[in-house]
Amino acid sequence: CFTDVSIESEGVNTAEVDHFFAHILKQSGSVGDLNFDGVWNLVLCCVECNRGSGGKHSRVPEIHYLERLNRRNNYLIESHHPLRETLRSQTGKTEIERRMFLQEMDKVAVQNLIHRWKPLIELPAVF
Repeated sequence: CFTDVSIESEGVNTAEVDHFFAHILKQSGSVGDLNFDGVWNLVLCCVECNRGSGGKHSRVPEIHYLERLNRRNNYLIESHHPLRETLRSQTGKTEIERRMFLQEMDKVAVQNLIHRWKPLIELPAVF
């Protein structure tokens, strides 16, 4: 939703870490031994989007969020971020391999979880 989030603001956490593709996919056995807790699949989000009444829960984010996840992962890889090699090993060595990996994950997620999700309100993206 692009709401400002922080680890701690006046003693309250407004950011949570969410699995982009729901962890339940791993339990379904449809993705083998893929590391769902890998950084490739983790995103910061607000409490409402993660577990609120309008939250994602076990639904698949709309496709434009998948494109943003791919862009984020590629940015970290290209910027020589400390997570660069971890992301490459988890998703693919080339940009094409990484895109195909995420597209395949999206396909499996939709086949298993069926429903797409988007936040009730979405603010303009910062990046």
